[in-house]
Amino acid sequence: MKLTIYRKLMIGFSIVIFFMLVATAYVLLELHRVTGTSRTALTVDVQAIDLEKEMRTILYEEERYADRYFMARDTVYRNVFLENNKLFVKYLDSLAGMLTDTHERQTLDQAGQIHDSHFTSVLGADLRPSVVNQRADAMDKVRKSLDDLIFRRQHAVDASIQSIDRATERSLKVALFIAVGALLAAIAAALIITRTITRPIGTLVAGTREIAGGSFTRIQIPSRDEIADLARAFNSMSATLDQVNRFRAEMMQHISHEIRMPLQSILSAHYLLTEKAENPVSEPQRKLLHGIRENVQKIAHFSNQFLDLSKVEAGMMQYNLNPVDLASMIKPIVDDAAVLAARKEIALSFVASAIPPVFIDRDRSTEIFGNLINNALKYTENGGKIEVWVGPCSFGGQVGVRDTGPGIPKEDLPKIFTKFYRTNTAVKGGKRGTGIGLAFVKALVEGQGGRVYANSTVGVGSTFTVEFPAHLPGKTGAP
Repeated sequence: MKLTIYRKLMIGFSIVIFFMLVATAYVLLELHRVTGTSRTALTVDVQAIDLEKEMRTILYEEERYADRYFMARDTVYRNVFLENNKLFVKYLDSLAGMLTDTHERQTLDQAGQIHDSHFTSVLGADLRPSVVNQRADAMDKVRKSLDDLIFRRQHAVDASIQSIDRATERSLKVALFIAVGALLAAIAAALIITRTITRPIGTLVAGTREIAGGSFTRIQIPSRDEIADLARAFNSMSATLDQVNRFRAEMMQHISHEIRMPLQSILSAHYLLTEKAENPVSEPQRKLLHGIRENVQKIAHFSNQFLDLSKVEAGMMQYNLNPVDLASMIKPIVDDAAVLAARKEIALSFVASAIPPVFIDRDRSTEIFGNLINNALKYTENGGKIEVWVGPCSFGGQVGVRDTGPGIPKEDLPKIFTKFYRTNTAVKGGKRGTGIGLAFVKALVEGQGGRVYANSTVGVGSTFTVEFPAHLPGKTGAP
């Protein structure tokens, strides 16, 4: 059976609901039992105590009127005695129906028998001292029996209350235990379900990043749910993109080769016209030829750069990574740029701090920093300032290039490393460009395990920073 995400969620929720139902059912049963015990304690036991106390009062009245009857021989007292006796017998029967304890019933039966014999003795009107004493002893026994029943019933009430307290405490503990168990089960189910969902999603995200970096590797998802279907579609898309990228790279190589052939012919013709021509070239003609050479070189540079960018995007760029001293590598690039900076009266400075060697490709990194410094020279007006520095960063070394150019609007900063994107400031300023320079820089930096970012303020200038990882002993190969 295919365990889909829907089924996983339903199973997890069902487990949690089951635990909650068990906890609720147990608590309800305990409450029902406690309620029954409470009802018994507060109805039967309390009523029995009240009845026993009432019988004790009736017994006292019965004995009092019996004494008056013996003294006055008045039938009124006799009738009141008989009424009290009937009421006592009635309460005795009612109390017998309430008692469930065998010992208590026996005590009550004995009290009834003693009371019956006392009743018979009173009606016999026997006033002999021995008989009178027997009647008094009999009434004492009945009273003691009632006192014993009252004591037992009060003890039963106390025991019932204690039982209620114990049952309530036990119910609370068990309910708390079940609730905690249900909570832990819910957390465990949530973690398991979340992990089974987020883990393959994380794998998909990592695969997406690899594709964005030009690596079209397959991803493996062990589950058999919708995410596995998505992974299969993702792998199919990755394979298709890999084929498209390789085809594009091959096509760009072919186009670049086809472009280089006529460019070489143009450069050869330029050389013949300027150096080997029989007739001297006039100054206007020399300027035209010089313009032709510059534009041919620009086309060749653009072609090479675009071809390299295509290789990076296709994952075909090879890097020769070695430990490199950034300061010694940057210094010649700055020295070469100082000539153009002097022509535009731009103050170009270079500061280097001590940092460990970084693990990079020297040739490719030279292209990176040459591109950034040339950009700064292009966008910085005459009399401006450019600062280049080398220093440490959190995971290695960094190179920064700060200029006093027009700056980049905040909304354009996230897009400047996108291929063919040019800011409105550059377009309105009349600065010519292809829009692939910074995209090429970003691709080469990230291809070597580094990162590049920019900060800028319109009207103040821009700062581009490149960070590379430090060289670790024993580290070799690709990033």
